[in-house]
Amino acid sequence: MTADPLIERLAGAVADTAEPVREEDRRALARLLPLIEERATAERITFGDDRRLALAVHTLAFVRRVRAGEHLDALDPQLADEVGPGRLAAARELIDAYCTPRGFVAGDTEVLLLALHFETARQLQDTAPEHTAATAAQRTQA
Repeated sequence: MTADPLIERLAGAVADTAEPVREEDRRALARLLPLIEERATAERITFGDDRRLALAVHTLAFVRRVRAGEHLDALDPQLADEVGPGRLAAARELIDAYCTPRGFVAGDTEVLLLALHFETARQLQDTAPEHTAATAAQRTQA
């Protein structure tokens, strides 16, 4: 298996913790992270380096919860107001694509957390100076 730079960066970031990245984590991440990146590309969302690492940390914790059969407690339902239903549906598809073959049903909290990663990345992307300038240029041409 070719080393994924993001997984290697994640492994380095958590190397000195009580739970370093193990081979089974690497295999799970190698399955799920490309699905997430494909979805981001389809939605034209770019994750900056820091956001990618934050997403990888979350994904590592998620794949470990799936493997252990653990579920997160419910979050405040109002957090779902921060993301649109389409984004929640897309996050559910990703979560289910990973979980279903493993016989695991992830709760809504997992879906919401992944959707919030996408929503945050989109908001950061929309407020980035280069995006704001490109949007202004498009409006001027219209």
